[in-house]
Order: sequence, then C-alpha cells, then structure tokens
Amino acid sequence: MKTVSDAKSSNDDTGSNIDQVVIKSASIGLPLTTSENLLKVQISAPSYLHSLKENQAPPFKKPEKEEKPHLLIGTIVAENDVIEMILADTDADKSLEKHLGQFLVNKKIVPNDCLSEKAFLVSLLLECINYSAQRDFDAPKVACLMTIYLTTHAYFRWYYWLPPTAVWKFFKEVMIRHTIEDSPDGQEVFEPEECYDILTHFHTMYLTNMPLIHIVTFNVHRLKLLWPFKPK
Repeated sequence: MKTVSDAKSSNDDTGSNIDQVVIKSASIGLPLTTSENLLKVQISAPSYLHSLKENQAPPFKKPEKEEKPHLLIGTIVAENDVIEMILADTDADKSLEKHLGQFLVNKKIVPNDCLSEKAFLVSLLLECINYSAQRDFDAPKVACLMTIYLTTHAYFRWYYWLPPTAVWKFFKEVMIRHTIEDSPDGQEVFEPEECYDILTHFHTMYLTNMPLIHIVTFNVHRLKLLWPFKPK
C-alpha cells in the first residue's frame, strides 16, 4: 500500500493521490439524532384510563340495556340438571368437574376456550353444591341457588367497570325476590334465615374476591381501585 510520501515521489500528479488517500482515511459521519425522536410520549395512568378510544368500545363501553333483578327459577339450572350432577358425582367413570364444565358450555354461560373463567365457574358451582349439601337443600333450592350465582356473574360480566356495590345490590335484590312471596315479582324459595346465610356466603366467596374474578373473567389486568376514605 502506498503512503503519502511514496505517492509524492512516484507520481507527478501528487495532488490527486494525496486526495485519494485522505478521502479513503476519512471517517464516515453519522447523522445526528436526539433522544427525543426515539422516545414516545407516555401518558399517565389516570389519563390513560379515561382518554383512550378503546374505553368507548366493548367491554369498556357501558352497554345500553341493563338486566334488572327478577325471578330466575328454572332459567339456567333446572331440577333435572341437579340430578344429573349428583349422578355424575357418584359415577366413578365420570368427573363432576368435567360435567359442570360441559354444562356451562352447553348453556352458553362461557365459551369453551375461556379456560380461566370456566375453571372459576366450575369451582363456584362446586362450592354451591357443597354449601347446599351442608344445609340439606333439596333439588329445587340447589338449582335456584346455582342459577342465582351464575346470573349474578353474568351481570358482573355485563360491564367492565361495574363496581362491587352494583353487584352486591343486584344479588341482594334477586335473593329478596326468591325469599319473600310477592306475586308476580317474588316467590318464596328460601326462608329468611337461609337468605341471610346465602348473602353472607356470597359476600365471602364472591364479593371479596372480585379483583381476582375480574382478571380471570376479562383476561385484562386493568383495575380501577378507589379509596373510599377521605384524608383527614
């Protein structure tokens, strides 16, 4: 390789060779960029939850029609369904969990591919069965209790930002209609003592676990927690 001095002695056109060596050895300049062009503006959490357009789309958008508390006897779980569940529990070749999962899919309570929500509802129905067995509920009461729980969960799924107070009020009003006979809005299925005990059971098993139920139901980790106490 020729150096600058060799180029001067061996070639009369020294200026051209020197220019070539200088050009070859010159560093390549990179375009100047600032970090501001590479970073995107991040929106704060409160603004994010209330300003995005997806909050105006399902399931974040509040539906127009809201289900009101009403009589639910035989609407989802019937007496024959409870008898089939009991038979599935006593049959060694069948699994009660699989039977309940298929029952939820057949009733279109939950799609077959929503594994987390289906597993939760199966465990919820198993809890209702155990709760009813401990209190010697007959088949009509077991069917009504399971229907009330499933209907309340469907009401919870109705709106993404539904507060726990609304779910509690819905469940309480439904229980009252199945405890106090006030035709045509009510029919006595449970006694007042049983109604109070079921309300306590629902508060313990469902209402206190609503943040976790929210996650397994919607599969979106977007929770809105409000602190009800004002600072002193």
